[in-house]
Parts: sequence; C-alpha cells; structure tokens
Amino acid sequence: MHTGSESKLVRRPVNTAVVQGSAVTFECVSDVNSSVIYWYNRLCVQHNGATQCGPNGGIYNGYELTSTYNRTQRFSVTKVNNATHVTRNVNINSTQLSDAGVYLCVEYFGAVEFGQRSSAQLIVLGRKYLFTISRDHVVQS
Repeated sequence: MHTGSESKLVRRPVNTAVVQGSAVTFECVSDVNSSVIYWYNRLCVQHNGATQCGPNGGIYNGYELTSTYNRTQRFSVTKVNNATHVTRNVNINSTQLSDAGVYLCVEYFGAVEFGQRSSAQLIVLGRKYLFTISRDHVVQS
C-alpha cells in the first residue's frame, strides 16, 4: 500500500494565461505506477467586488472524461502508463472564457486513500479586435 508521503507528483499543472481560442495542456504525472489520477475544476468569478465560486466539477474520473466534459469535444486527456509513472494530462482545445478557473490534479490509491494534489489557475483572455470605421462600412481586423 502506498501513502501520500511515499508518492510524488513529478510533473504538476502550472498557472497559465491564454488568449481565447488557444489550446492549453495541464500536466499531472505520478511516480507510482499504481496510482489513479483524477482532475477537477472550480470556477471563481468576481462580480461587483464579491467573489463567487461554483462547485468543484469533475473533469476526469481516473478512467474517462466525465459526461459534461466529454460532450464538449474540446477536452481530452493524454494517458500514459509505464513501469514507473502514470501520466494524465488535461488538454483543452479552443479555450473559451468559461474555461477559466482552478484545475486540480489529485492522485488516488484505491477508492479512498489519496496521495498528493496540485492545482493551477487558468486565465482566459478575451480576443482583441481592431475596427476601422469609414463612411461606408466597418472593417474588423
């Protein structure tokens, strides 16, 4: 049986800022090949000076994307198992503003015992458009 103190996440997600429409990958690699990695996210929004956070949403249940994320076709998980490591990287293609939030990687051994966890913030910046206005029309560039 492994405990959290014996395992180590050798690759962890890092805080990332992207422009809307870009792709992003969050890495999570355990040095224990029998661990199971789950991914969660939590969106926190500031509005009128108050911070509101949604519930923790499951992205990946250790084996597959949850139904919410599987339906989007923008989320995928890179899965690699070898003799010494377990890798579960979350990939988001064509990010949207609603993807912003905290992404949490959690390492489990069995159903209840967890090892390490690590999180990263995703900031999605809106696209900047330049408009040129002439007498006859508006041109977006």
